[in-house]
Amino acid sequence: MKISVVIPTFNRGAAIAATLDSVLNQTHAPLEIIVVDDGSTDGTADFIAAHYGNKVRLIRQQNSGVARARNRGLRESRGEWIAFCDHDDRFHPQKFERFSAFDGEDVGVIVPRWREVGAQIHESPSVAPRNAFSWLFGWHNPIVSMSVPLVKREVMLHIGGFDPRCAPADDWDLWLRLARVTKFAWVDEILVDYSLHDGQQRDDPARMFRAVRRVLGKHPFELARRPLLLWWLLFSGAFVPSIGAYKRFQNGENRAIFDAMRAHPLSILSPQWLSLGARILLRQPTRNNRR
Repeated sequence: MKISVVIPTFNRGAAIAATLDSVLNQTHAPLEIIVVDDGSTDGTADFIAAHYGNKVRLIRQQNSGVARARNRGLRESRGEWIAFCDHDDRFHPQKFERFSAFDGEDVGVIVPRWREVGAQIHESPSVAPRNAFSWLFGWHNPIVSMSVPLVKREVMLHIGGFDPRCAPADDWDLWLRLARVTKFAWVDEILVDYSLHDGQQRDDPARMFRAVRRVLGKHPFELARRPLLLWWLLFSGAFVPSIGAYKRFQNGENRAIFDAMRAHPLSILSPQWLSLGARILLRQPTRNNRR
């Protein structure tokens, strides 16, 4: 199994070493490791060149966004399979060895389980859905990170790679388009550590909503068959103007909900406000419990 690893990076500095080392320590060595430096200004590229030399192919480009950086790595790759890895994630040593069991199989995407590491540790559940598209469409990006799967290069090129217009939901968009044209295989083993921290692209709810709306808009017939998703799409748009009040309410400022109701009344019907309200109600003791 010939695997090209593609790592897009921007201003990661010396911290990228943990990611690179996790790839270099694979029990099944990859064909190549491509690092696309997306216009870093902190010396990231120089650090990689000085400490890893010919162990990696270093490509430097002007800052264009992670989707375009991944597409650049895809075009430059020579392997049959592509393993993308975000610059703050880590592969478990046996990841590629476990994937090699599928070499020659009629599949285009191989998905293992993953572990989220950050303030808390969370492990993904065991899954093996029969219909990958329905699973992906019904649950917003359950694969969670580009660092998780292995994708066949020719299939990626066939669908045109990443759509930068869908960032930061471009990975979810990619899974949906892949599920239309190829088979998915599942590995019931945690093989990736995915880092969740402040400052990631998903921390901008307004931008994320616009991206999700664009992705869903590519599948109107599927959306029409799922009224809950349609409701989410309609009322999440109303939620966006109330994000400031929502965060204040989360931080204990109770009057923020009344500010939201007054300024953006439809926002209270959004799934975000309703789910927050439900969680608060479930935490409240009942009258019988108070006695």
